[in-house]
Amino acid sequence: MQSEFILNKENKEELKQYLSEVIDIGLEFKLGEKFKEKNVSNEIKEQILRMPENSRSMEDIIQLVEKEIVPCCSNFSSTKFMGFPDSGNSIAAITGTVLSDLLQQNLINSSFCAPIATYIEIAVIKWLREIIGYQNISVNNVGDIGGIITYGGTVSNSIAMLLARENHRKYTMKTGVKNPDEYKVIIPKGIGHYSIKSSLMWIGCGENTIEVPTMNYKYDLDELEKTLLKNRGKVMCVVAYAGDSRSMTIDNLQEIYQLVKKIDDNIWLHADACHGFSLGFSEKLKSKISGIELFDSISTDPHKVLAVPYTVSALLVKNPKNLINIASTSDLIMQEDLAFGQITPFIGSKSWMSLKVWFTFQNMGREEIGKIIEKRCQMAQYLKQKLEQRKEYVILNDVDINSVMFMYVGDKENIELSIDEINDINKKIKDKMDTDGTYFLHQFSINDDNMKLGNKETILYPLRYMSGNDNITEKDIDDLLIYIDEIVRELEEKR
Repeated sequence: MQSEFILNKENKEELKQYLSEVIDIGLEFKLGEKFKEKNVSNEIKEQILRMPENSRSMEDIIQLVEKEIVPCCSNFSSTKFMGFPDSGNSIAAITGTVLSDLLQQNLINSSFCAPIATYIEIAVIKWLREIIGYQNISVNNVGDIGGIITYGGTVSNSIAMLLARENHRKYTMKTGVKNPDEYKVIIPKGIGHYSIKSSLMWIGCGENTIEVPTMNYKYDLDELEKTLLKNRGKVMCVVAYAGDSRSMTIDNLQEIYQLVKKIDDNIWLHADACHGFSLGFSEKLKSKISGIELFDSISTDPHKVLAVPYTVSALLVKNPKNLINIASTSDLIMQEDLAFGQITPFIGSKSWMSLKVWFTFQNMGREEIGKIIEKRCQMAQYLKQKLEQRKEYVILNDVDINSVMFMYVGDKENIELSIDEINDINKKIKDKMDTDGTYFLHQFSINDDNMKLGNKETILYPLRYMSGNDNITEKDIDDLLIYIDEIVRELEEKR
């Protein structure tokens, strides 16, 4: 007797109907206007946390999801979602996402788990390497591929730190970290991604980051040189950002490479380009990341820049053979030339995430992707120009990518508000936006590195526009500013 709960030839049409219904729900959601329809109530929390004791019809479950769950979801695809880079609304990527789950390939093994998926994953890695400026070689085994697909930038950065550790003190995987103080990693002060500090603790190197002062959210090269000389022999890695996660600034990659390698050629150079690598698709913009191809490893996040649904990241390595330094094998599933499981620490079984990226490349091609990246940057430049024309706002960052970090200050020509008052009103703007659920901008703390409002030690809480949604128009940005103006008016009336 066939189970009513498991797919078989008898219930195929039934499953197709359910899939059709949830696709309709999902598409209506992604095309919705507001960022979020409603907040999560205590009632719905209790309902979804309660363990079901008995079976329930799919019709009831789908209805529950449509009425109660979906309205509480954050809609990254809304044109009013302007605070994070990803929209997940590529037609090709959505299609590839659905298909990858149906095909159920496991990229830990190539022969029986993922015979064709392995080659598609290799293709995606080779394409990303080409975009970033790395050279490709013929692939005979995993030591020739030069990269891995991971679940996110944090995993990619963590594996990069493993590579840096093994390069610094060979065979540490076998012998363990004996003197953590000799495994230091240099990061830029105030803008480093949390994954670097965390990964060092995860891999046994302890809290061994050294923060170097910045100028305009880039390394102060004089301070970097002093730090390298002071810690000569103890630095295993220098991390630079091609679009850090706060200011989205692209560092002086070529100069960093020359300085570091002049002092110690063995120091591993890692570029976190989870945002900035997208500029490589554009002939007009790729010069902004010039020099990145010199770095020993690069992390990239297609789910941040290609309208690809969560999650998919990649770690790319300049010398493919370096990945063998962190390899592990098992005679159970990984004893073969192209088993990705040998070189994917922390992961093990892995879904076919690369398929949605493959679909996107196939659908748009490099040239069309480049045009999309250029448009995103143009929208950010449009907002920058609008804000520059207004006396009420100050822009804090150089707009290198599709990101504008700004603050309401009252009158930038004659600022009468204190730093505390400026921070307070910008926090209240953000709180009102979150309560309304109509628009979304990002907010975080950051030092005033450009000294636009205070000094380098001043902590600010700006609003940040950033969008990877190619449906956003100039009118959407104009409407955002009108909306913020209304919030400010209300706040000023209450003061």
